[in-house]
Amino acid sequence: MNLKILITLFSLFFSSLYAAGSSSSSSSSSNESAPSTNESASKPNHLKEYKMAINLIRKKEYKSAIRNLKMLVPVVSKDFSRADVFNEIGFAYRKSDDFDNAAKYYKKALDLDPEHLGAIEYQGEMYVDLGQKENAQNNLALLKKLVGENNSYYKELNNYISNN
Repeated sequence: MNLKILITLFSLFFSSLYAAGSSSSSSSSSNESAPSTNESASKPNHLKEYKMAINLIRKKEYKSAIRNLKMLVPVVSKDFSRADVFNEIGFAYRKSDDFDNAAKYYKKALDLDPEHLGAIEYQGEMYVDLGQKENAQNNLALLKKLVGENNSYYKELNNYISNN
């Protein structure tokens, strides 16, 4: 009797596998292109996570922002680059007065994208904070070369140098 139950369960299992894996021309065409609700619910929204980390920075919750941004380092996204993530991590460290880590992450951003305008600006601001105005002026000159004097990145760094 146990063998009959086992055989019945076994056959039910395989028949359900076959049904799940098979496709019929009438019902599959409309379902193939649209992800199921389970698939879309489990797919991470990296842009949302990135924006949440930026909001944490705006709230001056730097430790939480750094933790969240570090989880996005391996992410490949069309909405933000790895250099963007490193730049924001550097910014959060700088605002936490951890200049060693800030410098490390600005360098990582610029190693990936030597013309990353945000990283050039923020690194320049860090140089000002550290009393290294000559380095800040070098970053300002690079921004001028890349985007000119009317660009917001240039203007922000120029103002930061002038006011500090």
